[in-house]
Amino acid sequence: MALTIEALRALLAEACGEAEAGMPGTDLLERELLDSLALILLLEGLEDRGIELSPARLPRETFRTAESILEAVERAARESGDGISRTF
Repeated sequence: MALTIEALRALLAEACGEAEAGMPGTDLLERELLDSLALILLLEGLEDRGIELSPARLPRETFRTAESILEAVERAARESGDGISRTF
């Protein structure tokens, strides 16, 4: 199942509790929108869509913007070889 940028932005806004989190180019770390609870909620939302990312295996910068998160999801899907992200 492919994750669209729109779906990811909606998930981020919900996880962070702020509409700003879903806006294009928003720096989630600098604006302190993606705190530890929001990250857990984001990861759970991704898992509900069949996508598992392990934050311990990814650099912090991965979670800076919606676009960088989507890049990680797409990279994980390519590396899994079947279009579905596994734990990365």
